[in-house]
Amino acid sequence: MPGESLRPEVAEAVLHWYAAAGRPLPWRTSLDPYSVWLSEIMLQQTSVKAVLPYYRRFRAAFPDVSALAAAPLDDVLREWAGLGYYARARNLQAAAQRIAANGGRFPADRAAWRALPGIGEYTAAALASIVNGEDVIALDGNLMRVGARITADDGDIEAPSTRNRIAGALRAILPHGHAGDFNQAMMDLGATVCLPRAPRCDVCPIRDFCRALATGAPVAFPVRSAKPARARRDFVVAVVRNDAGRVLVARQPDRGIWGGLWVLPFAEGRRWAAALPALEEMAATPLDRGSARSLARVEHGFTHFIGRYTAYAAMSARAPRGHRVRWVDPRVPGVGVPVPHARIMRALPR
Repeated sequence: MPGESLRPEVAEAVLHWYAAAGRPLPWRTSLDPYSVWLSEIMLQQTSVKAVLPYYRRFRAAFPDVSALAAAPLDDVLREWAGLGYYARARNLQAAAQRIAANGGRFPADRAAWRALPGIGEYTAAALASIVNGEDVIALDGNLMRVGARITADDGDIEAPSTRNRIAGALRAILPHGHAGDFNQAMMDLGATVCLPRAPRCDVCPIRDFCRALATGAPVAFPVRSAKPARARRDFVVAVVRNDAGRVLVARQPDRGIWGGLWVLPFAEGRRWAAALPALEEMAATPLDRGSARSLARVEHGFTHFIGRYTAYAAMSARAPRGHRVRWVDPRVPGVGVPVPHARIMRALPR
């Protein structure tokens, strides 16, 4: 029944299953702090499948914390481009610089991890348990789902009180000295077996202890309040090309959703005339629209809205000036470009 304590056998069964069926992820081979830290930052709001190719390329480009700390930010953002949530990359390098300044020594506990840029409560707990062996629960989405089901907690999963109850129930069975394995085992269980819409209860190692399964409706847990539909926002994009076929891009300010990345000049709205002042300011040059026909249209989902980008050919009366604009090859820009703008570049006629 909800409210009853979980049995210690739950942790034993999960750890036994993890030893045989845990995912063979590259950052688990050595558990060195740099690898684990990098993976946890990349995995924030991003799936393992999406992260894997970025992780490998990023490690090849920046093999250790000193290399990351010393790299130009443009290089870091270029390797991160496409992974999204770009503040993570900026915070990652800022944290690397702090670690490098501390002689390359990584934090020794959860509080020290939490003090680094870009690390919240969950990430600090995950790193402390995996890297430092600290006995803490790292409550991510997978652990919340598994925890809500095995306890049959019918509280709103977004409510702090629900999260506290589930964390407390899991903390009570946390095996001393094995928190890192336990947290990773529960993450893997949620990612591969205790799935959101179609849980594989027939192969679950803790099915005999699962109270949600006992109700006959495991997918009814966790309980989640309905979220409002995401709004749609329109943007006009100017594609300015030079005689060599390169396109004009502008560097975004260091802060913001695409901070430090290079973008095609763009402005919110549907009409070229209304967007023109903002487009010209970003392009650092006067612009004329070259054609009424759009070159490309793409949609891109953000956390709170869906962006619709319509790109038009544009002409510049003079060469753009300033250190925040440059010409790049649309096929291989060589700089960090956010996904919707990269898609527009790839769609341009040769």
